[in-house]
Amino acid sequence: MLNTNFVNEQNPWWIDYHTIEKDEKVKAAIANKPGREYDFPTDENLIILGPRQVGKTTYLKLAVLELLEKNHVDPKNVLFFSCDALSEKQDIIELVQYFDSISDKASKRYIFLDEITFVKDWNVALLALFNSDYLKDKTIWVTGSSSMSLQRETLPGRNIKKKYFYPLNFREYVDLFRGKIKNTKIIDINDVEETHKASINLMPYLSEMNRLFESYSFITGGLLSTSYMFFNMKRDPFDVYSEVYKDALLSDLFKTGLSETTFKETLYGIFESYGSRYSSNSIAKRTSIGSHKTVEAYIEAMGKLFILNTIYKIQDKKVMYRSNKKSYFVDPFIYRVMRFYSTGANAISESDKPKIVEGVVGSMLSRRYSDRLNYLHTKQDKEVDFIVNGVGIEVKYGNGKISDLNAEKGYVLTKSSAPTLEGKRASIPISIFLYLLS
Repeated sequence: MLNTNFVNEQNPWWIDYHTIEKDEKVKAAIANKPGREYDFPTDENLIILGPRQVGKTTYLKLAVLELLEKNHVDPKNVLFFSCDALSEKQDIIELVQYFDSISDKASKRYIFLDEITFVKDWNVALLALFNSDYLKDKTIWVTGSSSMSLQRETLPGRNIKKKYFYPLNFREYVDLFRGKIKNTKIIDINDVEETHKASINLMPYLSEMNRLFESYSFITGGLLSTSYMFFNMKRDPFDVYSEVYKDALLSDLFKTGLSETTFKETLYGIFESYGSRYSSNSIAKRTSIGSHKTVEAYIEAMGKLFILNTIYKIQDKKVMYRSNKKSYFVDPFIYRVMRFYSTGANAISESDKPKIVEGVVGSMLSRRYSDRLNYLHTKQDKEVDFIVNGVGIEVKYGNGKISDLNAEKGYVLTKSSAPTLEGKRASIPISIFLYLLS
C-alpha cells in the first residue's frame, strides 16, 4: 500500500515552493560554475536512460525548479518520486492516482519518476496509465539506469520519447571547463576532407585540448561530480567517488538477480583482453564460470546497465556476432572503478594509456553510431580498430602515419602529430577529432 506521507516528504514544495531551492541536488548544480547546459522539453513525455551518477536525478530536480520559478506552475501540480521505494506496478499506479486526487485537474500537471526501471513491470504500469485518463493533461518523465526491460514495443503507440543521458562527452567537457571554441561545427566523418580542414583550424588549441583530454581519460571521465572535484578542488576524485559509484552499480546488479562473483570474474576477463579481440569462451575457460553462454549473458547485462559497449567484427558488410568481439567502458572513470573492483589495480601505467584512449574513442563513436559501429579483422591478419559505414578509424596514442590505416577511407588518430591528408585518408590528433565528433 502506498505510503502517502513518504510521497509528501519527497514533494516539500507542495507546502512551500521555495523548498526546491534548498534541495541538495539543485544547490550543488547551481553552485557549480560553470554548469552543464540543460534543455527542459516539458511538453514531451520522456524515458530518460543512462548510467548511475550522471545527473539524471539532478536533471529532474532542475526541471521542477524551472516549472515552479520560471513557468509559475502551481506547486501541487508537480510530482517527484524516487521509485527505489517501490516494488511492483501497482505501486506506480497508486502513486499517480494519489497525485491525480490532490492536484488541480483544470491545469497541466507534471510527473517525474526517478529510477523506475527496476520496479517490476514498470512499463505495464505506464501503459495502463496511458490507457486510462490518469495521464490526460499530464507530462510524465521517468528515468532509469537499466534498459533490461526496455524493448521496442515497451509502450506501443504511446507518445513517449527515449532520451539517453550519458556522462559528458569530450566536447561538452572542453566547453564546460575551458569554454566553447567558436565557429566549430560537428563533423560528418564521411567527409574526410572537410574533417581534415576543421582539424587544422583547431591546431592552435592542441596543447590545451591534450591537457584536458588527459584529465578526461585518466582521471575524471565525464561524470560531473568527479570533474568538478578535480577542477574546483584540484583532487583526484577516485578516493571519494569510486566506492559511491561501485555501490550504486552493485545495487543495480543485485536488482537483476545476477551473481556478483560471476560479474566480477567476467569483468576480470574483459580487463585481461582490454583493447583487443576476445571470445566469451576464452573468458569462460580462464575463470571458474565455465560456460561461454553465461559470460555472454553477463556482457549483455553490462551493456543494458550502461557499463560496457561491445562491438562486433564486420566482414563483407555482414556483422559477425559469433566471431570475437571488443568491449569498452562507457566512461573512463567507470573503467577506473571497475578495474580496481575486479583486479585491485588502481595506478595507470604508460602501457595502460593506449588501451584506455582506444576505449574513450570507442565510447564516443558508440554514442553517435551505436548501430553502425564495428571493427575489422581481415584474413590477412590486418585490423582496423573501428569501422563506421566503411570509414575506418585507427587509434595510435603516440606517433602514427596514414599508412597505419588498413582501409581505403578514414582516419589515423595520433597524440600530437599535425593533420595530414592523402586522398580519402587523414591523420588527426585524437583530442581534436573527438571535439569535432561529439
